[in-house]
Amino acid sequence: MKQMKVVMLFLLALVLIAAPACSKTEESETPPAAEQTGEQTEAESQTPEEEEPPAPEVPAIDMNGYTIKMVHWIDGPQEGTQEGDLAVAREKEIEEKYNVNIEWVKVPWGEPPTMITNAALAGEPVADMVALDLYHAIPLIRQGLLLPVDDLFDMNDPKWPVNMKENGSFEGKQYGFTDKITGSTGLYYNKTLFEREGLPDPHDLIEQDKWNWDSFLDIAKRATKDTDGDGVVDQWGMTTYLGNLTRLLVYSNNGNYYELKDGKYVFSHDNPNTLEALRFLGDLFNVHKVVLPNTHNSFDDYTESQTVFSSGKAAMINGELWEGAERKDMTDEQGFVYFPKGPKATEYSNTIENFVLWYMPANAKHPKETAQIWQDLVLWDRVENAKREDAEKQRLADEKDVELMVKITDIVTPFFNATGGAVGDAAWGIVNNGETPEAALERVKQVAQDSLDQNLNTKP
Repeated sequence: MKQMKVVMLFLLALVLIAAPACSKTEESETPPAAEQTGEQTEAESQTPEEEEPPAPEVPAIDMNGYTIKMVHWIDGPQEGTQEGDLAVAREKEIEEKYNVNIEWVKVPWGEPPTMITNAALAGEPVADMVALDLYHAIPLIRQGLLLPVDDLFDMNDPKWPVNMKENGSFEGKQYGFTDKITGSTGLYYNKTLFEREGLPDPHDLIEQDKWNWDSFLDIAKRATKDTDGDGVVDQWGMTTYLGNLTRLLVYSNNGNYYELKDGKYVFSHDNPNTLEALRFLGDLFNVHKVVLPNTHNSFDDYTESQTVFSSGKAAMINGELWEGAERKDMTDEQGFVYFPKGPKATEYSNTIENFVLWYMPANAKHPKETAQIWQDLVLWDRVENAKREDAEKQRLADEKDVELMVKITDIVTPFFNATGGAVGDAAWGIVNNGETPEAALERVKQVAQDSLDQNLNTKP
């Protein structure tokens, strides 16, 4: 009997052991409700999640009190605006972080190229970073006085401005860099005059895809008047500096001054789009007579054009982004739009000679460290805000003007005029001496080609 009880207890133990095993088998065949609803079981909740490896930290740099000098003809960050305050504060943070001093060296415009050349001859860098116009940078690059920066920056980083990589490179190497593009040109118009004369707003024409040479000419004709009846025109459709208008017309018609053919830059004396633009240029002055004549053949024509527009005596003037703020005495409201499209163009153009980027002298002392510190100095998430703040300083009439001024820098095409003044000479002959475009370009062809050969086609 005692033996029978032991056997029974043994069998009962086997049953108790088998029951959980049976239950576990059923769980594996039919997932529990917790799994079906996305809830975690206790075992799963205790499983540690796989953590992403931390981003590699940039090695700390101690510059031991070194002064990074940045040469420009404008002031560095200034307090007094939201973006200015942020930039000044950031500069102080960076100076402390890297044990470095940042000094903005303001010099007259046009002086940096000479400073770089003289410093190179003396064996000492003029600064760590220097702002240069494209037409000043290219000759210095060709002389080996500027440093390629391909190995200092990741040029594939999406933070860089649109087209900066293309526009800051020369012969396959990157030299120029910036956090935001500020060089661009378009058309200012006197909004007060437009409203008074019942002229269509160019912003509306842009929305309708009708802002072109035809609508531009129509407006210029309607705006040109003798307002006091003395037989002399005293209100013009446009005022301008001839050299700048020539460039804008040529490139707004998909033309050019020179082009690369078989590895050589060749003067475009017979480009049909260029000839068409120069013919329209002559007609604006001499047939339609809607543009205030340029009579000085010097920079005085530029100064006069600014005075005439600011005083409300012209409906339109071509100009760069910074020029709006210079019209402190202008009482009329001014707007800003793209330069109109020519008949051979499908997109608006924005071709400019004064295209400024940062460059490093070839003998810079700490280029790698300077590149890292400058990138850390820039408030990349505030670039668009800074561009907008710049546009809001240009005394523009309304929001549409500001928005377009911010957007236009995305389509900028820098232009190095290496024709030795030949195109300007031809334009003067067309406008003031009655030359045909064909004859004028033929006359200056050799001068232009010699200059191209010297500046672009031969090694210094």
